[in-house]
Amino acid sequence: MLTPESGKDFASARQHALFEEWINFFTGRPNDLLSFEEIKQNLRLQDSAYKGLQEVELDKIVGSTGRYRDFTRSFLPKNRTTEERWRRVDNVALTEGFPPVELYKVGDVYFVRDGNHRVSVARNNKAKTIEAYVIEYKTAVPISKDDDIEDIRSKMDALLIAEEREEFFKDTQLDKLRPEQEINFTEPGRYRLVKDHIAFHKFLKETECHCEIPYEQAVMSWYDTVYVPTIETIRRSNILVDFPDRTEADLYAWLLLHREQFEKEIKALGYVPNEDIIEQLRRERATNSFALFMGLFRNSEDLRSLPLNVERAKFLDETNLDEVRPHHNIKFTESGCYYLTKRHIDIHKYLKEVEQSRAIPYEEAVASWYDNVYMPVIELIRSHNLPAKYPKNTESDLYLWVVSRREALESDRLRMSQILTEALIEELESESASGPVTRLINYFSQKKSKISEDLEKVTATVLS
Repeated sequence: MLTPESGKDFASARQHALFEEWINFFTGRPNDLLSFEEIKQNLRLQDSAYKGLQEVELDKIVGSTGRYRDFTRSFLPKNRTTEERWRRVDNVALTEGFPPVELYKVGDVYFVRDGNHRVSVARNNKAKTIEAYVIEYKTAVPISKDDDIEDIRSKMDALLIAEEREEFFKDTQLDKLRPEQEINFTEPGRYRLVKDHIAFHKFLKETECHCEIPYEQAVMSWYDTVYVPTIETIRRSNILVDFPDRTEADLYAWLLLHREQFEKEIKALGYVPNEDIIEQLRRERATNSFALFMGLFRNSEDLRSLPLNVERAKFLDETNLDEVRPHHNIKFTESGCYYLTKRHIDIHKYLKEVEQSRAIPYEEAVASWYDNVYMPVIELIRSHNLPAKYPKNTESDLYLWVVSRREALESDRLRMSQILTEALIEELESESASGPVTRLINYFSQKKSKISEDLEKVTATVLS
């Protein structure tokens, strides 16, 4: 039977929970219980031992196996779904007391295996400790009662990095071979990546000389001819200014990972220079309006993320535009634009073939698109002297803006092929240097999920 006293106790606990939620919201302190399963996975807990019945400090119980969403960090009830059971436990606590709870211990904190409501009632009744049967998991990560899940992950990463660093220098002896080295990573797994890179470098050198090279010699060769030149490139680029929490070694590892991605994309092993990959990273960090606008396309379309000069080279190779129209000056400032333009040409080819009821050679379609679609828009852009108003963007950028703006207007107004290019040029002319692109960003932010579906329709409209 539920008593009025237990009702008052629960109401008081809920009031304190609301107050605690507000305080922690404004102070930014964590107020959620930790999930034991998440902690177990992050810390890779395996070895455990039963420690028997103990008196445990209640404020060291910071999580639970299953009820971590029902209570605040101090085990106050978050909602009324737990009211009936909470009050029953409260009745028992006031009259008879309750049996020990069951806890897991990790580091210096505890997680409830069984007895969440008992812990909550005990804390609400101002108890300092509670009897518990304890199972302890061993961990080298120092966990305190004030840690949230991100703190624990950071500590786990720091431990893994320290272990990997020790193993790396033990195996490579690089700290002795090159005492001036400063290879420090902020993410786990990077030292192992570099060891693999050294092993591959050793293989290449042995293949080159048809001889076996001592491992220490390969380590020094890798450091002198691969690592140091890359670090010098990173320093010249000053890219670390944009990444104050990262190290030069972090950027080296990033280059390794992204070089593999880029070279697979263009099927050209060793073709992508370090400078191009660094420039790609810089563009990904860009905050100008056109970069943000193209970023929305990349989020919505499966656009290729290549160094810009590589993407341009592929575009020119695929379209043969240098030979078809040697005087062209198609240049974009953001990756993804060449890919979109290539799709415009492909759709133009399809439409011309439908119109003429015959297959059209690709170079003929490229010439037709350039003469009848691209250049008329460019001529309008030039006649309004828009390049002078947008000095950071190319004529090709402005062409792509017109294409996209047309789609935005016609999609909203359900008026296909009724938006004049001249009207769009006048709009671009009357706006501030950031106005139109900003408006496009807002538009695509609301409708970016629709871009993939409508892109062919957009292009067909522009070509009509």
